[in-house]
Order: sequence, then C-alpha cells, then structure tokens
Amino acid sequence: MKLASSFVLPVSFSVFLVLFPVLLPIEAKELESFRIGFGSCLHQDKESPVLAQWKKESFDLILLLGDNIYADSLVAEEKIPSYRKQFARPEWKAIRSKSQILATWDDHDYGINDSGGEFEDKIKSREVFISQMGSLMPKGRSFGTKDGKGIFHSYFLEFKKKKVHIVIPDTRFFRTPLKQSFFFSFTGKKNYSPNDDDSATILGEEQWNWLVAELNKPSDLLVFVSSVQVIPTEQPFEKWGNFPKDREKLFQLLGSAKASDLVILSGDRHIAEIYEYPFSKDRKFVEITSSSLNLPLPFLLSEYDFEFKQGSAFREENYGTLKIQLKSGKLIWRSEIKDKTGNVVLSYPNNDSN
Repeated sequence: MKLASSFVLPVSFSVFLVLFPVLLPIEAKELESFRIGFGSCLHQDKESPVLAQWKKESFDLILLLGDNIYADSLVAEEKIPSYRKQFARPEWKAIRSKSQILATWDDHDYGINDSGGEFEDKIKSREVFISQMGSLMPKGRSFGTKDGKGIFHSYFLEFKKKKVHIVIPDTRFFRTPLKQSFFFSFTGKKNYSPNDDDSATILGEEQWNWLVAELNKPSDLLVFVSSVQVIPTEQPFEKWGNFPKDREKLFQLLGSAKASDLVILSGDRHIAEIYEYPFSKDRKFVEITSSSLNLPLPFLLSEYDFEFKQGSAFREENYGTLKIQLKSGKLIWRSEIKDKTGNVVLSYPNNDSN
C-alpha cells in the first residue's frame, strides 16, 4: 500500500510536548477495515519467517512492542550495529513501503536484562532509540518529556470518521528497581515479588501526568500498548503486577478512560496469550500478548494466571493482528494470534462475532 495523503494519522501529545497534533499521511480512507500487525522479541541474528508474513499481510500499521533487538550492554552506543543489522533485512524495505511503523522498547533494546530507571546510560539509550527506531516511524512525532526523558508517545487514527487512540507508555526509563524474590525459576531466570512501597513505580510522576491527560481524550477505541504484561499477576517475571499500586492506578484510569472501547497489547513473555479481566459491569479489559517473533522458549516457560486467561498459551513464533471495522455506526475489533506461517492459533472477537 503506497502512502498517500488521502487519510491522515494525527499524532497527539500531552502539554509536555506539543500544543497541536501533527498530521501524518497514511492511505486508509477507503478501506473496509484498518489492520494492525504487532509483535515483540525479534532477534537480529536469527531468521524470522514472520517478517515474510508481514510482507504478505500488508498491514496498514505495525506496532513493535519492544525487544526489537537483543543487544544487552551497559554502553548504549554498542546497540547501534544490532539495530542496523535488524533493519537491513530485505523484508523491512517491502514492509515499510506498505505499512506505517510505531514502536516502543523493552529491556534488551533499552539496556540490559530486566533493567529500569537505574540503567546508567539511559539518556544515551534514548538518543540511540530515537535515531535508529525513530527513523522508521512517521515524521513529526516526539518522544517523552520536553527535557529529554523517556520515549512515551501517542497517536490518533481517524477511520471512517471514528477515532482510534494509540497510547504507548515507556515502562523502562522511569521504573524503580524490581523486588527480587528469594526463589529462582527452574530456567535460572530471576523471579520477582510485588513491591508495595509508596515510592515503587513503573511510569514515574511526569509520565503518569501525561497518561492521565491522554486517557481523558475522547476516542471510539483505545489501544493501550505495554511492553510487559498488564493483567497477569501470578507469573513470576516482569509485569505490572510487580508494582500493585501502579497496576491498580492504571486499571482505574483505563476504567474511566473517555474511550468507548479498549484493548491492551503487550509482549515480552516469549509466548502468546489472551486475557479478559472484568473490571466493572460496564467495562472489561482484554489483553493480547504476542511474543516472540523469532525467539520462542517453548520448553522453558510455564503457564500462569489461569483465572482470566482465554484458552492456552501458544509457545512458538507468533505475531498478532488487530482488525478494526465500522458496523452499525460503531467500531468493532477482532484480534488474532498467528503462527510463523500465518495460521490462526488464538483469537478474540469483540461483542460482535465478525
């Protein structure tokens, strides 16, 4: 799909950034549906059949949910060769000619494994991300605070005269250290316990203020992007559940968001899962986790959080799709998890069984 000016993707930021939205061209005005592809955990040194599927699918938009490279280093500039290798793949040229790309980071492209605000080279890492990933994204956007902290950002899509709000917080730059459990998983990976301290946070005060402002903006569909899982609490790895007060604060904000409907997209886990959480009689949270694009861990990771899980986890290479349509005057959506050959392995319909 050739980019054209027949449809605009306005970017809207909080008062910390710019006062007016930036108009970005993307061809979708005459489409019957708007299609988003998403995924996480893409190793630059491994083959990725999923990219061939993305080339075939011709998504209108692709969301990269973090770990877009694996380049753990205490020196941020050492990540640059990995970025260049990753996006020198020939598939990306074809993908970028048809699809807009939006992205966030997770630990392996931000710093080192499970790192947060304590990462000492995070300012430089932000610069590297913006120079390498920002060049793939629509022009005219901004990241984080005016004084150069974080990479949070948001966008508005207008489809069939309806508004889709894509909100992409930064779960790394401001996050306080994780509270380590006394136990280790059998994989040798660190396990973490909930941290109830008043000072414990994922987003930090400035980013919370931004998020409150964003979720007060009216939309027909809110797409909330998180590099780590939001709903699950039992799995012992990284998640919003490691910061219970922030998780509850987020749930209250999502529950009162000025959006007619919402969906949460997440990555990180190296398995694909779907969760449904009944927040209130008027609102439920649905989370679609897609991971990994080419680095699955099928024999090492157990399943957790069965109370809200829809079906079983999928453990092989996978990617997610989000199809948005207008029916009877309202936006409806359907999400699917597909394997590396494009076969549907998990799905979640909205109230409409389209």
